[in-house]
Amino acid sequence: MTMADADFMLELKNQPETRQFAIATHDKITKEAHYKWLPDNLQYFQIIEDNAGERVGALRIQNNEVSIWVDRNHWSKGIASYVLGNECEIGMTAKIVVYNVGSMRAFIRAGFEPISFHETYYIFQK
Repeated sequence: MTMADADFMLELKNQPETRQFAIATHDKITKEAHYKWLPDNLQYFQIIEDNAGERVGALRIQNNEVSIWVDRNHWSKGIASYVLGNECEIGMTAKIVVYNVGSMRAFIRAGFEPISFHETYYIFQK
């Protein structure tokens, strides 16, 4: 990922469904805050492209914790499960908010399983 992907990433992170299941805050992320935060965090992100080279999502791996965003126009195509299954290693974890059934299914299909619960989210581990 590069700063050229910043607007795409912001669009993914600000989709209503994404904000609904965010752990830190449900508030929309401003472009100013995103552009201030992203340069120091670029190394943790990978852009996900489909077979035609279209950007369809992003993957973050930081400190052995995984997050994934797939554009809602590409949901239910197995993209998240495929990427998680191929990019994640044994021992990696993910935090998934209660009721985010789509994410839970994707992580389970990729070999993750719930190992603990913390008030509003589960921790899954591969």
